[in-house]
Amino acid sequence: MSSGVALAAVAAVLVYGRDSLTPRLQALVLILSVGADLWLNARPFWRYVKPYGRDQVIDRIAATPPPFRVLNAVYPGSSLMAFDVPTVLGYHGNELRYYDELLDRNDDFKNIGFLPLWDLLAVRYVIVAPSQADSIPGFRRVLDTVPIFDGARVNVFERTTPAPYARVVPAAIKVDSVAIVPTLLHPRMDYSRLVLFTPDQPVSPEPLKQMELPPPSPSHAVVSAWQPGRMTVAVDPAPAHESYLLIAENWYPDWQATVDGRSARVLRGDHSLITVALPTGARAVELTFRSELYERGKLVTLASLALLLIAFLAAAVPRRSRHG
Repeated sequence: MSSGVALAAVAAVLVYGRDSLTPRLQALVLILSVGADLWLNARPFWRYVKPYGRDQVIDRIAATPPPFRVLNAVYPGSSLMAFDVPTVLGYHGNELRYYDELLDRNDDFKNIGFLPLWDLLAVRYVIVAPSQADSIPGFRRVLDTVPIFDGARVNVFERTTPAPYARVVPAAIKVDSVAIVPTLLHPRMDYSRLVLFTPDQPVSPEPLKQMELPPPSPSHAVVSAWQPGRMTVAVDPAPAHESYLLIAENWYPDWQATVDGRSARVLRGDHSLITVALPTGARAVELTFRSELYERGKLVTLASLALLLIAFLAAAVPRRSRHG
């Protein structure tokens, strides 16, 4: 309703106010109309809260070297983002489509309750209210009923043996896309022995012998360097046959990879996660996030600003000469 009124006001100014209103008054009416419309429509999204502050929970978790994830059930909104603490559900709920499907966003993220999935997503810490959980299998309580910055009290659990952020998987199969998530949630699924691909992924896995899962790979993946958008993974020992590096990080088309200095495809494995095919003898994998579309857009923006500055200067020079 308000947008319709604002649109009518703008149209009236442009059509009927051309002769009856001065340019300055026309501009003022347009600014007030558009500004009022934006305020009315954006008001429900504005929420003023106390500034987020550090507390002993944040201090404890932020001191842990990344990468890992935190399953948070207490801190409001995106408050942990201010302290570079990575969470399972992202910072503002803007998860990628495949990640939403993996966690079943349409049914209130019910798949988060499947504990083996926490291993796949490298969940290291869980933050819950004391009434929500007194113990969690595979986790130990490291903080007991402690206050956080807004006064709420929480329990903090840490995984007894940290889940691998990167792992070497010895085999893979292609599965229909609708069957991947149910297969990942099957109690017998072992994420360290098999990675699942959709038919559209540009990879041709070796067929499984007698349709049995192979034993876990003797190769281990160690994240030797990590920062947002860049990571280095060492593989030791080098795999004796083709394997797959599975990383607990969301796949996106702009991820680029090299294996021992040679370009490699970044695949989408286990429905949502970065996966790189490892040839025999692979030792090191470098992953970098670089968006060509973003770089192109940044260049266009800078060029546009430069043209505007040139136009402004060109328009200002004659005025000075005339007044001189």
